[in-house]
Amino acid sequence: MPKKAWLDYHTEYLPSRRDDAVHCDFDANRNIWINLARTLHEGFFVPGYTVGDVGYFLSKERQPFQTKNFQVLVSAYVEFENDYFKYYADGMVADAEVEESQRIKFGSFYIAGLCYCGMVDSQHTCHINLEGKVFSKIVPEFKLILDLTSSSVESSDSDDDVMES
Repeated sequence: MPKKAWLDYHTEYLPSRRDDAVHCDFDANRNIWINLARTLHEGFFVPGYTVGDVGYFLSKERQPFQTKNFQVLVSAYVEFENDYFKYYADGMVADAEVEESQRIKFGSFYIAGLCYCGMVDSQHTCHINLEGKVFSKIVPEFKLILDLTSSSVESSDSDDDVMES
């Protein structure tokens, strides 16, 4: 199995013709995957999602923005976990290289029947930018995303959403 990596969508992922980006969901009406993504914003990677070649994100101050400059996660095995407090320490972060207090975790929830990914703040709330509007849900109304690719985290035995690429 190839090594898990974050790849720049336009310069690395698309030219490689890979098809192993981690997905949040599939929009059957538009026949397009919604991918888990991150982008560098004001010195920090922030979590979000992509639809086609546009990424949707929130600043650390929860201001929505769109960009075509983002990365997608490839060759990873993730799980969308309901038990937030049990797995909080193991939640996937947008940038593991920054100080722990600066790390922003990924969360997800459904809006209008589709699952989107966004950022989890220190108040245990997940925020998602959907076309310029911020949607928020508090625990337990969203799922924490766990990266199980090379982890010893044992997730629950439930049939929660699991995405493997």
